[in-house]
Amino acid sequence: MKLTVELQSYLEQYSPRDEGTFAYEMPDGSRVADLIARLRLPEDLASVVVVSGEAADPETPLHEGARVTVIPPLAGG
Repeated sequence: MKLTVELQSYLEQYSPRDEGTFAYEMPDGSRVADLIARLRLPEDLASVVVVSGEAADPETPLHEGARVTVIPPLAGG
């Protein structure tokens, strides 16, 4: 299935295409956790994941045409 993936902020370094937003293919039946693993993103850095505008967790299934946004943890003071 074809997805659009957006890695925000410093997570862009994990992009296979040196871009923050890119097209990506995953096998049918994949979940958010599968995508995170395939991109080699440390799980603790994928703290907020949004799939097609909805909050997602690692078990959320992906679907054809989904837009997956991965947001790193926020820090500061």
